[in-house]
Amino acid sequence: MKVFISADIEGVTGVTVAEETNADHKDFTRFAEQMSREVAAACEGALAAGASEILVKDAHWTARNIDAAMLPRQARLIRGWSGHPQSMMDGLDESFAASAFIGYHSRAGSAGNPLAHTMAGSVIQELKINDVPTSEFRISAFTSNMHGVPTAFLSGDEDLCREASAFCDGIGTFATFNGRGLATESVHPDIACEEIRKGMESSLGGDLNHLLRDNPKHFRVEIEYKRPPVAYRCGFYPGATLKNERVISFETADWFDVLRLFTFVL
Repeated sequence: MKVFISADIEGVTGVTVAEETNADHKDFTRFAEQMSREVAAACEGALAAGASEILVKDAHWTARNIDAAMLPRQARLIRGWSGHPQSMMDGLDESFAASAFIGYHSRAGSAGNPLAHTMAGSVIQELKINDVPTSEFRISAFTSNMHGVPTAFLSGDEDLCREASAFCDGIGTFATFNGRGLATESVHPDIACEEIRKGMESSLGGDLNHLLRDNPKHFRVEIEYKRPPVAYRCGFYPGATLKNERVISFETADWFDVLRLFTFVL
């Protein structure tokens, strides 16, 4: 069984302010270590469930955050950004039995995480797909669906866990913290690792077919930018329309077309 893990940091236990996610800040090191610990725990849970191969995509900022030496020997790690439109899911294909998401966070506009955003947080005010405000988890899940790969497990803030459960009934989740205003209330880092390990093992241990989902037959994307000049420029992407001074729209029946759009306008 091959398992794919995509990892971010804003949903890792204890992360509260942007400086803790920035490699230039002194607080980053201990949160990158916790990110590595939580990913390692997910790998250990997958191995306990019978995984023979694990591919991890470091998907935060520079994509050079996870300490590979902390992962099990069976795990392979993708560092950096290749430029492939699958982005946070780069490396996933039809050969995988399941996908999982560690350290993910709430969407732009959510109050459940002080660092809530979708993709380029400094640029994007809100991103909607088929009129639904969209998180990075949902984008990654659509990519997993495109390949016929079940989405089995997610860890991150409590608000995102609720979204994931509603979007994919049966997915295993573990909430690392609850956000309130600019504060977070987190579980102990050791408990997070223990629960992620157990959650992965449980989620991968049974029949995964009930987690398979079909993508919508049509995608209508709306991206609201924080600055009108950015929307104006991105409105020239082939097939995109400038809906108003800050919003572009794009429609397609092919999810990969959406991923290609994101590559050039986010």
